[in-house]
Amino acid sequence: MTQISIVLPVASQVQLTRRCLDSLLAGTSIARELIVIDNHSTDATPGVLNEYAVKFREQGWEFFCLKNAENVGFGRACNQGLAASHGDFVTVLRNDVWLMPGWDAVLLRRIQHLRVDMVGPHIDESPFDPVRIREKASHFVRKNHGKVSKDWVSTLMFFRREALQALGVEDGPFDERFSSAYEDTDLRYRMEKAGMTYRQVADCYIWRFSGHRAGNREKTEVSSAYEEDLKLFIGKWGFDPLMGENTRKARFHRRWKKFKKALGLF
Repeated sequence: MTQISIVLPVASQVQLTRRCLDSLLAGTSIARELIVIDNHSTDATPGVLNEYAVKFREQGWEFFCLKNAENVGFGRACNQGLAASHGDFVTVLRNDVWLMPGWDAVLLRRIQHLRVDMVGPHIDESPFDPVRIREKASHFVRKNHGKVSKDWVSTLMFFRREALQALGVEDGPFDERFSSAYEDTDLRYRMEKAGMTYRQVADCYIWRFSGHRAGNREKTEVSSAYEEDLKLFIGKWGFDPLMGENTRKARFHRRWKKFKKALGLF
């Protein structure tokens, strides 16, 4: 069985996908199974995925591309990829990221050491500098080695397979009724309700392009779908998740994290 599988939904935004795939090729140490789910991309993405399929397979990867005839949303695309994966550990990844070299080996080591069900990395959303990004990642990891927080990270989710299986509903661990938003927040609360644990670790650094919802719908479709998903979440859980984000404690926590980030701290 492949030890680590990677599930990557994409929807257009071909340049972001290229950067993500390049960093996977250059920086992945252990994982050798990649399942890309193309959510009906309308740009050059299909051809680029064919190009990268050759590159990955030349380096010994199992590369699969699942193509949807319409954009089915991030959650359903994740479930499709998870159903096709074989790893003991599974990474659910957004396509608007750059990953540091050895990212998967670090997360595998940390999830085993911490004995949790999911881990996520530190995320940098500052302007991307292709010349200094590796140096910046190395410096951050050295400075913050071993630090851990209880924060939830949905940009890259590194799971134990048995945790996802335990959370599965009829079609998979993600509730597919959420078409544009809150599928990850819903998963988080279901993990907590089931007594599962997650952590964010400073030993793994990734960069993310801010301002784009990866692997999901085009901007013109997002607003109304977002509102519907918020209503669905409130109906399911009985509270508005945005209320928790606007408490004094939550606002202080965000300001404190922003301050620490400015100092290069976790």
